[in-house]
Amino acid sequence: MIPEIAVFRGHTDVSENYDYDVLVLGGGSAGTSAAAAAVAEGAKTAMVNAGELGGLCILRGCMPTKTLLASAHLLHEVHELGDELGLRLSGSLEADFTRIIERKTRLVARFQRGKMRRIAASDYEVIDARARLEADGSASLDGRRVRARKYVIATGSRPYMLPIDGLDTVEVLTSDEVMRLESAPRSLVVQGAGPIGLELAQFFARIGCQVLLVNRSALCSRWDPASGVELRAALAAEPRFELVAPGKITRVRPAEGEIAFTIEEDGRRREHRAEAFLMAAGRVADLDDLGVEELGLERHGSGLAHDLRMRTSHPDIFVAGDATGQHQILHIANQEGRVAGRNAAGADPFALMDYRLKMSVVFTDPCFAQVGMTSAEAEASGTPHVWGQAHFPETGRAITMGVRHGLWRMMAHRESGEILGAAILGPRADDLIHVISVLMAHRAKVQEILEMPWYHPTLAEVILDVARAILPKLDR
Repeated sequence: MIPEIAVFRGHTDVSENYDYDVLVLGGGSAGTSAAAAAVAEGAKTAMVNAGELGGLCILRGCMPTKTLLASAHLLHEVHELGDELGLRLSGSLEADFTRIIERKTRLVARFQRGKMRRIAASDYEVIDARARLEADGSASLDGRRVRARKYVIATGSRPYMLPIDGLDTVEVLTSDEVMRLESAPRSLVVQGAGPIGLELAQFFARIGCQVLLVNRSALCSRWDPASGVELRAALAAEPRFELVAPGKITRVRPAEGEIAFTIEEDGRRREHRAEAFLMAAGRVADLDDLGVEELGLERHGSGLAHDLRMRTSHPDIFVAGDATGQHQILHIANQEGRVAGRNAAGADPFALMDYRLKMSVVFTDPCFAQVGMTSAEAEASGTPHVWGQAHFPETGRAITMGVRHGLWRMMAHRESGEILGAAILGPRADDLIHVISVLMAHRAKVQEILEMPWYHPTLAEVILDVARAILPKLDR
């Protein structure tokens, strides 16, 4: 438990003992949000970032992957749904990997320019340097010492390399290297079925690559296992897509210009070969050479332990974003950055993080989205709860769209009927999940959903079927 500590009240008249009120380490989403929040509280603030500005989401994460997926999903829809929807394609429609990558590069540059304009318009100083926190309370910026009253660590994350026998004998791609590929591999093995692995596996399969996805647990097991079963059925219907989950890659080795994989599944061992190997086993906090070990900062997993004020175990050091080693999602990183920046600057009253509406989205087709509590969290906390669900392929608008797979599940408090969470697998789930988020923000109850008007025919009105399924299960 991190104890209560005193904080200074922000101001811009920094004494001769300090160069800054707040020094932010890292220039991604969490870092820029923290710096802006500290400035808004009246603190003299600097943000230190080594190298290219823009952040993971813009440069190598959410924006480039969504750009790639836009091409792959459209190609798939034309080929797979065209005949069912009465469309005939004259000639051929094929993926041009070079042009897809060129478009991705062009849009990333556009997003980065927008980010740079916002940074340039800010009132905090930007320093291009690698920072290290020192035991005497100062920070070393490429050898130059500066002192700040408070520090915010927002240094982001790096790909995690799952230990596999022979890994050092073959070329291993991560999501960072994928964004720099000049040609698509003919065959690919993907390790990991989190958002990165699922999205890139489906992208490559849909543009013509033979893909094998291996994951050590069942799909969506940490979010909603029932949705994972439905997603598995959807992916099984994809051409050029093979799934081993749960399964395990036990060994890799070079093999005549390819990579040979030894894979265990259901107690059986099999051999597989592919041209390329993508490691998508998640990301870990990037805290190397920051001085956190020497300062004795308490760790939580790969990241730094913190309280709801985003304070670490050191009273003058805060943390935000991927450096926490936890949620690693942009909107949460922004929120954590704002809370850390405000509190580092001495906000009165102090700000607190609220993770009740935490949200996750995987931009596969069908898309998966989840908000609020999971079943595991509800059970661990002893919260009495019930679930209701509806299948998209059995609902009006989805039928007109040719939807073949999809599930909407929602959890409510068994006694009060308050909505506690939801998982959606289906068309536009990334947008539909915000309907649940808004309802949860206002602590709405299932009964209120049935009293609201819902336009017909829409995908959103499926929530009525879900609510009706929950209502008889409530204690009344």
